[in-house]
Amino acid sequence: MLKVYFTVDVEIWCDGWVDLDKKFNKAFQHYIYGPTNNGAYGLPYMLDVLNEYGLKAVFFVEPLFSLRFGSNPLAEIAGLILEANQPIELHLHTEWVDEAKTPLLPGIKEKRQHLRYFHSNEQQILIETGKNLLLQAGVKQINAFRAGSFGFNVQTLAALRKAGICVDSSYNATHMGLDSGLMPGQILTEPLLHDGVY
Repeated sequence: MLKVYFTVDVEIWCDGWVDLDKKFNKAFQHYIYGPTNNGAYGLPYMLDVLNEYGLKAVFFVEPLFSLRFGSNPLAEIAGLILEANQPIELHLHTEWVDEAKTPLLPGIKEKRQHLRYFHSNEQQILIETGKNLLLQAGVKQINAFRAGSFGFNVQTLAALRKAGICVDSSYNATHMGLDSGLMPGQILTEPLLHDGVY
């Protein structure tokens, strides 16, 4: 029998970075509920299909957007997934760092698309912040992580270990995995334990 991990990145985008507050409600509906002319095909639909067939997925939820728009939308997302008895893990898109209403990393006033563009201590702060946001939204435990756009580096793994997160799902050999600093010169095709993180 073939074993497959089904994973879903749950994130919100506002079609650019201008007029975010005006665009957010529509973007939230679009990315979470997926309304179309033929019905809604977003997160609740996916959860229903998984449960109908007795399947489990891992939902990597991006929480940093809530530093701009408050905790209620994040709690709504977490509630939908938890009610469906599906697991939630941590996903970070660092494009939200400079959009936080209270500065998350003083001195960061520009977009940095990938977690790898932050120093190790900054990565630690971002990972801990994301983890805490999910715990505050009702998630009981965070065991796994995926960097937005797979933009991690070897420093990310050390930060994850310090945060008590033991599984990373950021390695992508076709997208920045090879220059992450993890196993230089090798293409990973199997799980690996590195610095206490699988």
